[in-house]
Amino acid sequence: MIPVNRLCTLLLVVSASSPVLAQDREGPLADLGEQLASQGITPHVLLTNISMKNLDTGTRPHSFGNSGNLYLGADINLGTLAGLEGAALHFEQTVFILDNGTGQPTANHWQGAAGSYFAGAPLHNDIASNQLSLLTLEQKAFDGQLDLHIGRTNARRYFYIYNCESALTCNDPILDASSGVLPPPFGAWGGYMKYQPSPSLYVHAGAFESNPVDYLKKRKGLDFSTDDASGTSFLVGIGSKPGDATTQYELNAYFNSARQFDPLTGDNQHGTAGGFFKFRQTLWRGGQQGLQAFGSLSAAADKKQPFSHFAEAGLTYLAPFDRPQDKLNVKASYLQVNSHQLQFQQRLRTAAGGDPELGERNVYALEANGHFALTRYLSIEPSVQYVINPDNYYNPGAAQLSNDGFVVGVQFALDIGSVLGL
Repeated sequence: MIPVNRLCTLLLVVSASSPVLAQDREGPLADLGEQLASQGITPHVLLTNISMKNLDTGTRPHSFGNSGNLYLGADINLGTLAGLEGAALHFEQTVFILDNGTGQPTANHWQGAAGSYFAGAPLHNDIASNQLSLLTLEQKAFDGQLDLHIGRTNARRYFYIYNCESALTCNDPILDASSGVLPPPFGAWGGYMKYQPSPSLYVHAGAFESNPVDYLKKRKGLDFSTDDASGTSFLVGIGSKPGDATTQYELNAYFNSARQFDPLTGDNQHGTAGGFFKFRQTLWRGGQQGLQAFGSLSAAADKKQPFSHFAEAGLTYLAPFDRPQDKLNVKASYLQVNSHQLQFQQRLRTAAGGDPELGERNVYALEANGHFALTRYLSIEPSVQYVINPDNYYNPGAAQLSNDGFVVGVQFALDIGSVLGL
């Protein structure tokens, strides 16, 4: 199975790479940071670490997993550096550290121990030591209305609203399992275009190489050939983002040209399609505090996919306790497992002498999480979720169905670049 990683860690990187005003820059490399900024170079160095504990659910209750990522990258304004108006170069290398329970096949590691998608997805499943995650050329035109990217990248850098305000558990099973796009930080050849006819409305489209073999063979993103590519992922969408920074709507569709295999019947054919809608909407603001609603709807088009529908809804309380960087979140998630996936798992269980029951098609998760700034550059995100009718997506050959139960997790993020003054 393709591993699940998370877009939202990437978005933390984007946020960490925002330019620092000279008067706010501090740290032992502040002078170097100012010199680089004057040349149009904005480096970022970010460390994240995720720890997950399966309390009483999954195929192996009480299991533990850990994954740490070190992101090293830079955004280079080629207008400032080389006089190329509207052009920029983006680079990022990801180093995988502190891994415990990651690996392939998933059944033998954390995700297989957790069993279900909701429980297993938050943890990275990085199997190489590092990865070239991003190497793109960007060109803006028409006063910034048109934005073009090409190079080694990932579709979910552009087609995923970070709407649930928690990098730890912001996942979408339809995208992960059916779109043909590996999760960030894994990059492949791709091109992206975004056009804004007005400041609050945009349309965008992209085509991205689908190449899970590159991940499985641990090539670290350094093999630029397309020999093992399974197909191409095409995405198109339309979105609205008014002046309120916490309000956004986006509707996207995808087509994955790779060959699709039915786990139950063995039938296969090229191509599958689906769509996903995500939003966040401010309900109330009073100074720094506020209340925000968010949600997702996703669907896959055929029974060869492990999941057919995904829905999520939640509320975010902004700036609790008058702390502007903090957030508290509650959400409920629903996932419908395709009937062929359930029958496939039942067949494997029965062959292993295990539980002959089919299992539940409808999976639910209730969750509470938060984002808390411990210092200016260090944040923590704890999460607790209760999974109901868990599927065994990551361990379909398990002899027993998984019980309902709790999974807890915590992520730390340290903006090392800003600490150093870069």
